[in-house]
Amino acid sequence: MDYAVVLELVRHARTPGNIAHRYVGWTDESIAETSLPILNDTISQVICSDLKRTVETAAQYFPQAKPYCIAAFRESHFGDFEMKTYEQLKNNEAYRNWINRPEQLAPPNGETLVSLYRRVRAGMEQLEAKRHQYAVLHGGTIRAILVQFGPKPSAFWDWQVGHDTRFVLAWATRQAFEEGQRCTSLSVEPLMANEPTSNN
Repeated sequence: MDYAVVLELVRHARTPGNIAHRYVGWTDESIAETSLPILNDTISQVICSDLKRTVETAAQYFPQAKPYCIAAFRESHFGDFEMKTYEQLKNNEAYRNWINRPEQLAPPNGETLVSLYRRVRAGMEQLEAKRHQYAVLHGGTIRAILVQFGPKPSAFWDWQVGHDTRFVLAWATRQAFEEGQRCTSLSVEPLMANEPTSNN
């Protein structure tokens, strides 16, 4: 029997590096916020990356859920730019080149956006086609999902992925989800509201 598939994406809570405006990629920081609201206390599983900031956030948002960790859903790998700020990097030629062409160029010892897209798509292929599931992921990971699976083509920086927003993607059929097609609808909602604020 066919059915619609819904995937809700939420960004993890802020870490000290996020608060300091650093490039936090594969560094395994804990979250700085220790009192988050409960979003749903009935679900039994939540999708995370294998980095503890997603698992720690999920434990507060979804207290009854066990984390299903997928390493392919890690944040972008910033290589030598990891944990540095714009102010520290702005005069670095390699940094300026990467900012201008992130799809083709990688930070030294890091990855390109194309590599991120490929990795995140592999993560999506690990998901079952459930009727409704939830994921606590990273800003770059969520952007990579929206670029590849949003209802229409878009660019990485078209998306603002805050810590207080959820993205609800819906596929009309299980087959469409399993085939890796674009979703049929997307709503962008405040984290604590049920009504969408915009649609794409």
